[in-house]
Amino acid sequence: MSVQVDPDFASDDRARAQIGAAVSYLLRDATGAAREHAVEMIIEMVRDVASRPADLEAASLQPLMSGVTYRDFVIDAYRRDVDRWRATIRRSNGKKIRIASPPSVRDEATTTADAITAEKAIEFAKRAIDMGEVL
Repeated sequence: MSVQVDPDFASDDRARAQIGAAVSYLLRDATGAAREHAVEMIIEMVRDVASRPADLEAASLQPLMSGVTYRDFVIDAYRRDVDRWRATIRRSNGKKIRIASPPSVRDEATTTADAITAEKAIEFAKRAIDMGEVL
């Protein structure tokens, strides 16, 4: 998945309108804990962008991988720290997930190892699904 960044907006109002549309899109079907998680991810994205030096921002953007569908799961990558990415896994139908070790039932699961990129975090999540660690 590739994200294209267009920093040339016609106006501040146009940029705000696009941000509002993007937030609405990300929250469109989310309810309960999934909605809270989506809001937290949006807030983290804003903080991440705000903390970057302005001159490095365009050069250092790494695509955010969110809403990746794999089998009947949705995977979202998020950055914990510089070069430390994890992914959350949830069912696309909103049902709970069974985790193999330690045995538990939850709304979502999080990968346990840090990855150096969002893409690798997504790969880790897919591998966990394939190996039956998340059911």
